[in-house]
Amino acid sequence: MFKKKSLQKRKLKTTYTKKKTPAKKKKTAGSILKFITYTVIFFVTISFILGLVLYKKYIVNLPSISELENLEIAESSTIYDKNGIELYKIFKEKRTYIPFDEINSNMINALVAGEDKRYWDNPGFDVIGLIRAVINKVIGKNVKVEGTSTITQQLIRNTIIKNEKTIERKIKEIYLAYKLTNGVSKEKIIELYLNKISFGSNAFGIEQASQTFFAKKAKELNIYESSILASLPKGPTFYSPYNHPDRIVGYPYIFTEDDTDNIIQILSSKDALIHQEMLQNFISFINNIKATKLSGTDKILLCGLNNEYFKNNLLIDNDGCSVMAHSKLLNFLNAIQIKVDSNFIEYQTGRKDFILGRMLEDEYIDFSQYKEAIIEGIGYKFNIYSENIKAPHFVFYVKEYLENLYGKDVVSMGGLKIFTTLDYELQEKAEEIVKKHAELNEKRYDASSAALVSLDNKTGDIITMVGGKDYFDADNKGNVNIITSKLQPGSTFKPFVYSIGMYKEEIGSKTPIYDVETQFPGYKPSNFDGKFMGKMNLSTALNNSRNIPAIKMFYMAGGERSIVSFMKTLGVDSLKNHGNYGAPLALGTGEMTPLELASAYSVFANMGIKKEINPILKIVDSKGNIVTERKEAQGEEVISSSQSYIMNNMLSDTSTRPEFWNNYLSLRGRKVAAKTGTSTKQYTKYGRKTISPRNLWTIGYTPQYTTVVWAGNPDGTELNFKGNGLEGAGVIWKEFMELAHKGKKVENWRRPAGVKEISISEISGLLPSLENSSSSFTTKSLFLNTPTEYDNSFRSIQVDALCNGLVTDATPVAALKNVTLAQFHSLSPSNASWENPVQDWVNSDKARELYGNIPNLITSISDQTCKREERESSIIIKSTTNNGDGFVAGENFIELAYKSNHPIIKIDILIGGSLVDEIKLRNKKTGTYSGKFHIPSSFVDKKTTLTIRAVDNQFYSNTEEKNIVILKKDIEAPNIKITNPSDLKIKLYNDSFFNLRGKVTDKTSIRTINIYIDGVVEKIGITDRNFVYPITGSKLSIGTHIIKIDAIDNYFNKGTKEIQLEVLEK
Repeated sequence: MFKKKSLQKRKLKTTYTKKKTPAKKKKTAGSILKFITYTVIFFVTISFILGLVLYKKYIVNLPSISELENLEIAESSTIYDKNGIELYKIFKEKRTYIPFDEINSNMINALVAGEDKRYWDNPGFDVIGLIRAVINKVIGKNVKVEGTSTITQQLIRNTIIKNEKTIERKIKEIYLAYKLTNGVSKEKIIELYLNKISFGSNAFGIEQASQTFFAKKAKELNIYESSILASLPKGPTFYSPYNHPDRIVGYPYIFTEDDTDNIIQILSSKDALIHQEMLQNFISFINNIKATKLSGTDKILLCGLNNEYFKNNLLIDNDGCSVMAHSKLLNFLNAIQIKVDSNFIEYQTGRKDFILGRMLEDEYIDFSQYKEAIIEGIGYKFNIYSENIKAPHFVFYVKEYLENLYGKDVVSMGGLKIFTTLDYELQEKAEEIVKKHAELNEKRYDASSAALVSLDNKTGDIITMVGGKDYFDADNKGNVNIITSKLQPGSTFKPFVYSIGMYKEEIGSKTPIYDVETQFPGYKPSNFDGKFMGKMNLSTALNNSRNIPAIKMFYMAGGERSIVSFMKTLGVDSLKNHGNYGAPLALGTGEMTPLELASAYSVFANMGIKKEINPILKIVDSKGNIVTERKEAQGEEVISSSQSYIMNNMLSDTSTRPEFWNNYLSLRGRKVAAKTGTSTKQYTKYGRKTISPRNLWTIGYTPQYTTVVWAGNPDGTELNFKGNGLEGAGVIWKEFMELAHKGKKVENWRRPAGVKEISISEISGLLPSLENSSSSFTTKSLFLNTPTEYDNSFRSIQVDALCNGLVTDATPVAALKNVTLAQFHSLSPSNASWENPVQDWVNSDKARELYGNIPNLITSISDQTCKREERESSIIIKSTTNNGDGFVAGENFIELAYKSNHPIIKIDILIGGSLVDEIKLRNKKTGTYSGKFHIPSSFVDKKTTLTIRAVDNQFYSNTEEKNIVILKKDIEAPNIKITNPSDLKIKLYNDSFFNLRGKVTDKTSIRTINIYIDGVVEKIGITDRNFVYPITGSKLSIGTHIIKIDAIDNYFNKGTKEIQLEVLEK
């Protein structure tokens, strides 16, 4: 069963040999002999007294090792929901006790190699290890005497003395281990140990563990299976084959040359099947390695090697061989890197690889068996041991939570009744909701799973926890508890960044911020939709998940260190103090668990009070004693109620997000704060790099409950481009929250005195100024720190219109222009990277659309005088207007001609010296104009002057001035002048035609010109004052006809002209 070498050594322990007596030396002087004698007596006496003290203090009252002969079977612990519904029974040590001979030697060898190298020879404790540990302690290399526990000591510790980390316990443990070794065979000790210990997953004893993980008896275990089971005593939960196969089995992983961040772990049989071609290269490489143990050393000679198959160069000789210590085998496996085309395959060792290495070193297995066991573990599928578990993700979360508090033995064997905070009735419905929508998400977004956790804000109690769609779906990693897994939260992280910024600066809920393309240090982000929305307020930016405003708030919040520190006060410990996240942290690139997110959001819901997350109501021991019971915790105020209220107000402001979103983010009859998010990752597919969704989020809360919902794939694979937090997770969140609040009273947050609501300029975010035209653009905003400066966004000034420059005495009169200067700024006006894109936006069509009703709006002025051409201007302007002509308030008509040595750019119309209209021209030096102009109603019933000013491109001008009367209403009929025929008579043959020409004049616009022949409509709707209309003889009868032309103006005054027409027969 064991190697002969080991058996022989064990026989030697009862064989005593006499040591040779060294030759006596000559006696020295009597005084030296006396000194030595007294010294020896002194130390013997002291040692005797010390031994006696230690014996009486630690040893005399120790229990008998006979207790091991009658081990008590511990009671099971049971987990219940809040109403006493049994969720899961942590089995008492339900085991099939088997004797030593029914345990496969592979298992014995694996255990000894991994746990107690010198087991068969030591006296119950590891003398060499203990001496080494004490020496290290004395010289300060190690603060604790650790790493000296033998299998025998572990058995003692887990049975007849308390597992305490004290020197007293260590002394007792060593003594009892020694006593047990001398009273019980080594085989019996291993038998007791392997039948006693927990292997995790409720498998107690080697037989139960073998059945649980491999569905076979312990005597049938092979080398690979034995190495797995021998790994578990070190940490049954940490190395769980179900929850953490990566930690215990190890795994090959694959990545591409141009995308080293996205690795594919080969952990399941499904993974191995998909990537079998790449795996075959790895397996072939392992199989081709040959090994020879170098006698008399702890080293091994490996051959069949080539440096091209390793990340780092090994010392490989010309024969492809390398010498290394057995202890370096793990490093050897981890260094493997095989390239196939543009793909790489590497290996990550697990605990079982350590055990196999130790078995090889101690010659329990040869190198061929070592290789076979490593290959057998690739994509290995463990037996599915089905148990009746309700809320499995929550149950195992509670189990691990309690093990950290009380130790795994107390939890698994203490006979405890554990009453949790879970509402199983609500949990069942939550599981149904998650499963239903996860199946839909898989079809729509390629998101195979979803998860949900909900907290009672007032207590911190976990009321529901759904860690995934199906806990028992091992192939798709369904047993992974997403709620306790570290993930990127995407945009759901933004509220925290905004909150800090508003706390530190004079920034409120409606302070303007710009979503414009901006270059940040080493980083130029975009938005999820690839667009930029320009100016918006803070609430709109947050609720529309715009990235550029979030990055700006990152800097306003004080950067990474400030944000990480803030998150730790809210209960998020996963973020690293020196994580080098940079500005992308604001977009949710730092990993944290959904449970931490729920804790952080619940602080807002609790108006700044942090309640510790709690899954336990009460624990009762097997004798009915209350071990612990949750008391109503006051919580700790980690941020002010005012800071919380403002964020609650922003996240519940339905008017600042797209209306469609509110279908997912609102509850009937309740105010609810909510935020969605989608974290993305760069993937390489078909040789192309793409950014794809990875984690879909919706988080929302009321004063009563905070709920976090995630949707995605447990293995982190990408979703399709349609995936988004709103539709992927929001639908789950809404359905659950409606259910959770059913029958609950409606509660709202009350505004604290520290929150100030004031009117601000929506342009600058500053206090409105009555002297400024921007005062009409105001909005209400909530602040912690109110602004102290007044708005000056729109400033009325006079400029030289040629270049918007300084006005001097030499500035032409026509160039004097009263304008409104718009001054729009970023949150950091001194930062050119922020400010320049804002100024570009101010000059955009979007800005003009928002503020174009402000007259003569300009966005910049020159501090220089305008430079004009030196050539003197010569302008002539003439119109058809006469002194005494009447015009009306409203639309009028004018005809004019101009000539200049510089191009004319416009005609100004002035009434009584005041500019009332401006006619743009096309930069011509000569030309005519016929068209409309407008006179305001304030000039009605006045005799005044009409000034027509022609302005050239240097803003030099000349005018024509006429005295006119402005009437309330036009009462004059349009004048019709027929230019062809001038005598108003037409004669034409019946096979010819005649072009009738005329001109209509009027002070106002012409509504229509109509032509009739013999009272019958010939043509209506002519609007051209200079009209031409062909009269065709063939359409008329031979004889005399009357043509009538009517012209109707804007005030329905009608002018008429008649023409005699005679049609002749040819």
